[in-house]
Amino acid sequence: MNWDVIDNNGKKVSSIELPADLFELEMNEHVLHSMVMGYRANRRQGTHATKTRSFVSGGGKKPFKQKGTGEARQGSSRSPLMPGGGTAHGPQPRSYRQSLNKKTKQLALRIALSDKVRHQKLFIVDDFRVNEYKTKQMAQFLEAANLVGTKVLIGDERQDTFLYRSTRNLRNATCLPASQINTENVLGCESLVVSLQGIQGMIARLGETA
Repeated sequence: MNWDVIDNNGKKVSSIELPADLFELEMNEHVLHSMVMGYRANRRQGTHATKTRSFVSGGGKKPFKQKGTGEARQGSSRSPLMPGGGTAHGPQPRSYRQSLNKKTKQLALRIALSDKVRHQKLFIVDDFRVNEYKTKQMAQFLEAANLVGTKVLIGDERQDTFLYRSTRNLRNATCLPASQINTENVLGCESLVVSLQGIQGMIARLGETA
């Protein structure tokens, strides 16, 4: 399919051919869900911990005599049954990491991009032309493209930090290298704005496993 390429003023300047096998896939919620859950699981530190009875200090002495109190017998104040005792079956440090299949990751990203295309939420810019740290330039672009007030993800493959630093003070706008954009990033934004160089790199990357 042909897709419009706009300039910094939101005006069409050319068009690009988007491969159908990358940008016209049907929705597959199962693939997207499993991939997002995998990304979130891999970000978990897994450092939560509670003290079992072996980690609670004290408890060397029998808390009260065996018989005659009317209470259940106890041999240690560190028991989970005692106030201040350890925790039974509490969380311990562990790894939540999930192995994400490379082809499934690529498929999920293609499905997410296809959804943006289907809803006309993909914007391709020929060149952002940001040569200084100027938030105003990016704010003007978002206004020209009618993207103010929406959650926007911007992707480009620049060798400098002008674009990234000019975007980070904008509310609801995030900028990432196009090569680092994943399924969760695409699903988390309302509109995806990618430079022409960035979309060409994504097409080349996704086409390898298409």
